[in-house]
Amino acid sequence: MNYEIEFSPNFERKLKKLLKGNSQLKKRIAKALEELTANPFAESLKTHKISTSSGTNYSSRVTGDIRIIWNFIDNKTVLLLVTIGGHEGSRGVYR
Repeated sequence: MNYEIEFSPNFERKLKKLLKGNSQLKKRIAKALEELTANPFAESLKTHKISTSSGTNYSSRVTGDIRIIWNFIDNKTVLLLVTIGGHEGSRGVYR
């Protein structure tokens, strides 16, 4: 089963900022998005549930530091990508 992906405005804004001048990261994110559509719980993504201020979401690994935060919508056939960013620090996605 392939999942559809929808991007939140927040995700799109943060993605644009992250990709500015970084073609290597662009390739890694493209690969992660491809894996998410095929199987959001693929071993390589290290997906796990997290609790955020907006409720329960999922976190999937792109690189050692970059994570994509997402959730299911439309009866679990669509993945809403909520945000993307670093794992640590004051701007980390877990805050």
